[in-house]
Amino acid sequence: MLTIGLVNNMPPAAIESTERQFREVLNTAAMDMPLRLRWFRLAGLRPAGYEPMQALWDSRLDGLIITGTEPKAATLPEEPVWPLLTRLIDWAAENTVSTIFSCLAAHAAVQYLDGVERQPHAEKIFGVFQSHKLTEHPLLRDTPETWHVPHSRWNDLPEQALREQGYDVLTRSNDAGVDLFTKQVSKSLFFFIQTHPEYFPVSLLREWWRDVQRFRNKQQDRLPSVPRNYIDEQRAAAALVLEDAAEARELLETSIVPGDWRPVAVQLYNNWLLHLQQGAALAGMVVQSGNHAPGPAVAG
Repeated sequence: MLTIGLVNNMPPAAIESTERQFREVLNTAAMDMPLRLRWFRLAGLRPAGYEPMQALWDSRLDGLIITGTEPKAATLPEEPVWPLLTRLIDWAAENTVSTIFSCLAAHAAVQYLDGVERQPHAEKIFGVFQSHKLTEHPLLRDTPETWHVPHSRWNDLPEQALREQGYDVLTRSNDAGVDLFTKQVSKSLFFFIQTHPEYFPVSLLREWWRDVQRFRNKQQDRLPSVPRNYIDEQRAAAALVLEDAAEARELLETSIVPGDWRPVAVQLYNNWLLHLQQGAALAGMVVQSGNHAPGPAVAG
C-alpha cells in the first residue's frame, strides 16, 4: 500500500473543496493500487482527521503533495508559513520517493532551493490555457501533445532561470508560461505544478465569484477579470448585474466552456503513483537484501 501525505495549506473556506479535489483525482488515478492518504496543515486549526505536523516529521512517506495558499505577504520569505514550509521541503527531499508542489508551494520551493524568484503580473493569470508537451518523460506517459488546464495565480516563474538551475521543464503554455517541471533533489523526485489539473469544472468560477464579492464588499480594489477561455463573457456580464445571487450563479454555471483536462489530470497522477510504487518496491528490495538503495526510477 502506498502512503501519501497531503499538506493542505488552503484558507479555511477552501480546505474541504481542496481536499475533495485531490482525494477524487488520486482515487481515480490509483485504479487497483491501494492508497492511504494522511492529511496535514502547516498552520492554523486542524480539521477533523488531520494529523499534527510532528506526526509527519516522525514518518517516512512514499509520496507527498503540498498545496499552495492565498498569498499574505509581498515576498515568499515574509509568508507566515515560510519557516515551516522550508523545513518541509528539506524533509521531503530525504523522506519521500517523490513530492508534488502545487502553485505557491512550487514558487516557494524553487526560491528556497535555487534562488529562482517568481515574477509578479499586472493581471492575474486566470483561465483555461493550452499546454504543450516539450519532452518525453515517464510522468507524461500516455498524455497528449497538447491539452487545456486551469491556471489561477498572480505570479509566474521564468523558464530560462529554471533551466539554468537544472529543472526539467516538461510542459508550457504559450499564453500562461511554464506548467509542469521536475528536479531530483536528494532522494526525492520533486514534481512542480504551476497549474491546477485537480480542479473541478466549477472551481475557477467559484474563485472568480468569490473575488467579485470581495470587490463588492470593498475587500479588494478592482473587479476581477473574467477567467479566459472558460466563461462566456456576455453571460458573465449579465450575471454581474443580477441582484439575485442564486440566479447569477445558475447563469454562470451554464456559461462554463466545457474543459478537457480531467482525463489528463488522472493520467498524470496515475503516472506519479506508478513512480511511487516502483520506488517503494525498490526500497523494499533494499531492506530485504541489506544493500544500499539504487538511484531513482525516474530521472528529473
